[in-house]
Amino acid sequence: MYRTLSSILVLCLAAAHSHAQSESQKPNVIVILADDLGYGDLSCYGAVDVATPNIDRMATEGAKFNSFYVSPVCSPTRAALMTGSHPIRVGIGGVMFPRNNHGLNPDEITLPELLKGQGYATAIIGKWHLGNEDMFLPLNHGFDTWYGTPASNNQFFYPTIKKYAADCVFREGYTRDGILKRETAACPLVRDNVVIEVPADQTLFTQRYTRESIRFITENKDKPFFVYLAHNMPHIPLHASEQFVGTSKRGIYGDTTQELDWSTGEILRSLKELGLDKNTLVIFTSDNGPNTGKGGSAGPLKGGKGSPLEGGVRVPFVARWPETIPAGTESDEPITGMDLLPTLTKLAGGNVPSNRVIDGKDIWPLLAGEPDAKSPHEAIYYLGGRGVQGIRVGDWKYLVDDSSKKEASRIEVELTAEEQKLPRRERRALIKERGKASAQKLGPTAALYNLTNDIGEQNNLLAKHPEIVARLRKLLDEFGRELRSNLRPAGVAEPVSID
Repeated sequence: MYRTLSSILVLCLAAAHSHAQSESQKPNVIVILADDLGYGDLSCYGAVDVATPNIDRMATEGAKFNSFYVSPVCSPTRAALMTGSHPIRVGIGGVMFPRNNHGLNPDEITLPELLKGQGYATAIIGKWHLGNEDMFLPLNHGFDTWYGTPASNNQFFYPTIKKYAADCVFREGYTRDGILKRETAACPLVRDNVVIEVPADQTLFTQRYTRESIRFITENKDKPFFVYLAHNMPHIPLHASEQFVGTSKRGIYGDTTQELDWSTGEILRSLKELGLDKNTLVIFTSDNGPNTGKGGSAGPLKGGKGSPLEGGVRVPFVARWPETIPAGTESDEPITGMDLLPTLTKLAGGNVPSNRVIDGKDIWPLLAGEPDAKSPHEAIYYLGGRGVQGIRVGDWKYLVDDSSKKEASRIEVELTAEEQKLPRRERRALIKERGKASAQKLGPTAALYNLTNDIGEQNNLLAKHPEIVARLRKLLDEFGRELRSNLRPAGVAEPVSID
């Protein structure tokens, strides 16, 4: 189903799109990525206890997509966004932890690198989570500047990161000399690979990121810019600034979400004041489904973070570009986070790399509201840290038998910071023990769903349609073979030392 403005307007938009690629009119791009925000956490997607008027306005004035797919956990989604490829293809299959000595390979050609090649100023403001060693950090992957955290806000970092600002703020009893004596230290705030505060005051994350985004936009208003605003919220531990605590009907989770909406509104307001509104594409989305145990909602979808069920991998996606994206556009066509690299690169006038497999597709026809535009994907693949988990073709979704792996993945991503420090063998034993005791199951051992008739994945039709299962299984096997034959390795650094 697709609803757009008139076809006459679409012809005008096509001309605007062409014009936007001229050297003097390259569109500015802002990608706002929430952390663990669910399909049911925005009022424009049905939330009644969280108010998100600014994001709702983006949807009203632009496009809203109902079938936007990402990975079930955060690092893979970020790898897909940066590379335009399935995260397993580039060696980032699961959540990255501080002890890992791998990260996004320096040989990957990233979205910010492609945009820099077209004259863009590039900034990441917020969470990176694609490797902790210097060789993996954002400044080595095409970003001009970085202000944020190396990983999730519940993760520690190794104090062998020895670059500290002269005026670094030490909190909660931390000292420069004391950090070096610790095995690990709490989540820091970093500017351009230099620690400026440790532990970071997480109540101020959203406020600070908003100010930094507006500052960067203002300083680069006379040339094209790319801002990747990767919020830490509403990932646990949940924090909101004082002015937002207690403002929602869903506790602290709702408070943090409403502050994200405020942040989005401030950025939209600044674009208008600077005269940049009509030449800036703003996207708002999330890295994976919600942590339902901490207040997040997947709305009508089943499952949440860590699950290949729709609630784990289908998230909000709204895009606004006044006079270019038709107001009120809404689409059920399946698209993915990988699609942003080829789409944004083409909008900027560039070309995607031709010497490697790029799984993402150009979704501009859908964003532009072209008549009868369809998803460029023949199939949507569900992948987790342990391999291919399922496939969607049209209405039909097939999940393979990996229930024990799904449960282990869920438990692993919910480990506390202290549990993450345990040696690998002890962590695996802990996960195994909790898996035995857990009553929560993320899905059946194998399943076939008709998503058009059963968006909540309640009715397993596996036994009723063996011919559909056989067809989807064949496609899944073919994809698995292709994927294995075209893998690109993650980068590997020397093992972390605490000398």
